Amino acid sequence: MRSDGEPPLQPGRAGTRAFKEDTGVEPTYRIAARKVDIGTTAEAKALVSDPADAEGMVPAVAYVKYTHLRGATVKEFPRVGDYAEVYADGRRGAKVTGTAGRPKGCADPDEIKNWRNGQSYLLCNTFLIPVRARSVKVMWTEIGGKPFVWTF
Repeated sequence: MRSDGEPPLQPGRAGTRAFKEDTGVEPTYRIAARKVDIGTTAEAKALVSDPADAEGMVPAVAYVKYTHLRGATVKEFPRVGDYAEVYADGRRGAKVTGTAGRPKGCADPDEIKNWRNGQSYLLCNTFLIPVRARSVKVMWTEIGGKPFVWTF
């Protein structure tokens, strides 16, 4: 994980970037990682089908706020939130998929319709990271793009 020499952003600080959605529209978003909640080993085991897969792991939930600043309306299924990842001690965590990994208060991107200028959503991603991780970062980047990195 690299930020190409740019210093990490503080939690809540935003970066702005145009992002090409799967539907072809390319709105500009303000992106701000707000916080990362670290759970327990018991919670990690409850998130996977085989509890052995979560041995020595804890869930880390990245809460990232996305604001549609300008550009075409995103009619449905925004994917901008899919690009936020959690890193622990420099290694990407294992992403938890499905509704079990979405905490209360976080929007479901598959239910967002007609996302217009000025509207914001809190989108969350859950990753399993080692229980003894010392450094936790959230990174958002689209494929081939320059990343935004927040240190927690």
